[in-house]
Amino acid sequence: MKPGKKAGVHRALLTMLVLLVAGCSYTVKFDARLPVAPAVDQIPLHVGVYYSPEFVEYTKKAELIGCGPNGRRDRWGTFCIFPVGTTTRDLFDQIAASMFAAVTITSSSHRSLNGESSIDGLIEPRIESFDWDTVCSHDFFSTGRFIAKVRYVINLYDSPDGHLVASMRAEGQDTEEPRLSLKSSYGAKGAIQDAMAKFILDFYDRLEVKEWVSAHMSGSQ
Repeated sequence: MKPGKKAGVHRALLTMLVLLVAGCSYTVKFDARLPVAPAVDQIPLHVGVYYSPEFVEYTKKAELIGCGPNGRRDRWGTFCIFPVGTTTRDLFDQIAASMFAAVTITSSSHRSLNGESSIDGLIEPRIESFDWDTVCSHDFFSTGRFIAKVRYVINLYDSPDGHLVASMRAEGQDTEEPRLSLKSSYGAKGAIQDAMAKFILDFYDRLEVKEWVSAHMSGSQ
C-alpha cells in the first residue's frame, strides 16, 4: 500500500474510534461563520430577519457508516447530530449585516407585518433538507469520504403589505476526508457555506429584488 493511502486508512480508523468512544450519539459542534464579511455592495435599506422556531431547532441525526474492504458499508450504531438551524442562523446573521445597511432580528413572521413601516422588507429562511452520508471507495483498502448536502428556501417579503417579493432556493454540498479531530464538521460546514454563497449571488441577480430595492429607495427620497 502507498504511504499516503495507508495514512488515510489510519486516519479514517482513528476518527471512527474517537466517535465510537464518544457514545452512541455525538453532537457535531462547528462554526460556519465566514472569516471575513462577504464582498458585496451593501444595500441601503432596513430589513427584518425572522427565524422560525422550527428553523432554529432544526437538527439532523445521521448514522455514521464505516468503510470496509472493497467498498463494504459497516453500521456501527453510532449517530452524528448536526445542529443545522443554529449554525445557519449564526452565519445568516453575518451575511444579512453585510448585505443591508440595517438589520433587525424579529420574532414576528411576514404574517404579522400589518402595515409595519419601520422596515423595508422581511427575510425568512427555511431549511428544506439536510443529508449526510459516507461514500466508500471500492478498492481493497476502502477509504471513505463524508458528504453533506443542504437545501434552503429563503423568502423576501415586502413591507408594509407583506406580499412575497421573491422565493429563492439555495443548495449546498461539500465532502470531507475523515480526520482525527472532534472539531471536524464532516462536510456540514462547507455545505452550509456553499448554499449561502449561492443565495447571495442569486439575491443580487434577481430582477424582482432589484425592482424591490429601487421602489423603496425612490420612495425614501
